[in-house]
Amino acid sequence: MIRICLILFSLPFIFSYGCRSESTPEPQQLETKIERSTKISFEEKTAPSTIEFIPRNGQESGNYSILESLGTGVGICDYDLDGKFDILAPGGGQFDEAGTPIGLETGLFRQIGDWKFAGAADVAGLTNESFYSHGVVIGDWNSDGFSDCLITGYHGIVAYENCGDGTFEEITDLLGIHPQAWSTSGAFGDFDNDGFLDLYLVNYVDWRPELNHECIVRGHRDVCPPGQYTATTDQIWWNQKDGTFIESTVDHGVLEGGKGLAVLSGDIDLDGDVDLYVANDTTPNRLYFNNGVGVFEEQGLVSGTSLGMNAEAEGSMGVELADFNQDLIPDLWVSNYENQSFALYQGQAPGIFQHVSDVTGITAVGKVYVGFGTASLDADLDGDEDIFATNGHVMYHARNTEIHQLPLIFENQAGRFENVADQAGDYASSPHMGRGLSVGDFNQDGKPDVVISHTNENISVLQNASITDGHGITVQLIGRDSNRDAIGSVVIARAINQPDIAPKMRFVRGGGSYLSTHAPRLYFGFPAVIKEITLEIRWPSGKVESIHVGRSEFVRYIEKH
Repeated sequence: MIRICLILFSLPFIFSYGCRSESTPEPQQLETKIERSTKISFEEKTAPSTIEFIPRNGQESGNYSILESLGTGVGICDYDLDGKFDILAPGGGQFDEAGTPIGLETGLFRQIGDWKFAGAADVAGLTNESFYSHGVVIGDWNSDGFSDCLITGYHGIVAYENCGDGTFEEITDLLGIHPQAWSTSGAFGDFDNDGFLDLYLVNYVDWRPELNHECIVRGHRDVCPPGQYTATTDQIWWNQKDGTFIESTVDHGVLEGGKGLAVLSGDIDLDGDVDLYVANDTTPNRLYFNNGVGVFEEQGLVSGTSLGMNAEAEGSMGVELADFNQDLIPDLWVSNYENQSFALYQGQAPGIFQHVSDVTGITAVGKVYVGFGTASLDADLDGDEDIFATNGHVMYHARNTEIHQLPLIFENQAGRFENVADQAGDYASSPHMGRGLSVGDFNQDGKPDVVISHTNENISVLQNASITDGHGITVQLIGRDSNRDAIGSVVIARAINQPDIAPKMRFVRGGGSYLSTHAPRLYFGFPAVIKEITLEIRWPSGKVESIHVGRSEFVRYIEKH
């Protein structure tokens, strides 16, 4: 087959930015429309929520900087402990007349109830960020029961400690986490198992306004790709249990470079400690296995999770950890750049994976998507995990597709996946410039809902309106000997006396998706006929507990001493 490669010329740069075959589908014509049925549906609740918040990227300045391509994430937490989930969203940034990036305010939206939210950033004490912001990382780093948060961005980090009275105090200098690079995503996790959350911080490339190269795409100036810039090295910040953090990275096994955009922490190899998976942009992804005391060994290539289906490094943006085929072995999921398949790495044994996107139906959607925020969720409560991914291009003059793209909703059908987005509601049938995505149950009906951030477009709040024949079990773990957020825990739910019903494994993880933080709860679906369920809880402390629960319950379980 003849292949056509787009060669881009810039001064002084000449580079290739992707190839496609002549059979590549036209923009948004991704698959033949066929009649099919799905119970999965999401209803947009942005208008009744009264949330008006548009993250900006400064496109209007005409700088065409790579900084504009990243966008922002979104986080879900119950910051005031009133029993209702709230939304935290970085504002992005813009450029001054000299081309220097400057920040925009962060949004905090407190849920009042009945899908209504009230702006709370000012009353809660969130300051206007001086730096161009991207990510939100939420975790209880001081173990006082209240969610604290970090906002990351271009050579800037701000730390907000939750005061427990509905307000935050900015304590960045006191905490000791100082920006040393262009920080994107982050993930909390108790890497040394001392009961307190540490922080893995992902850094991207060495871009500066004076290094804002001019690149030409299809006769127009456009954003230069990451290959034009040097990678920077990620960092690990260690919790000193006294309200401060110190940085120690290379001595703990983290490799130099990377061009990271997302990170996930969790027990990936089921050995009881917290591992890390890092999504890198155009360089191999990295899988760090923990030796139990906070020293990591990078095993991406050996494990089968560093490269794509063609054994090449890909432009990876979003990550997830789940057990999609219900074999009680963890799988990894990655959203990627166009001309690349989204990657499903299926666990063959703990720590060993196989790329199965082709045989599981993922590649059937075509390769014109540029994927960002993504998450697993049992949308229809049928027991297996489905996938939601939000998409949008990073180039203003893209060749194969539009800058605004349709989301993907993959329904899990016994281990194979079908994109049902065109039947899943108005939002999923409309193109967006999607970036961050976070999952949480806003109306407490046992079905996970979704909030999505966009670039230069209002964030969207989506109610899970799926038709469900089963019922849901919602679990929130509170650690005592383990870290209070219980990151690294593994929960296995089994139907009692029903061996024909597959057990369901869920993971308490830090980070994940893209620049975002999910609500700290796990969601399980079971058939309506199932009356009793046992939960096996594997804590990072090493303890294993088993409890019995009934149907349609919310379980808030505290680790026993």
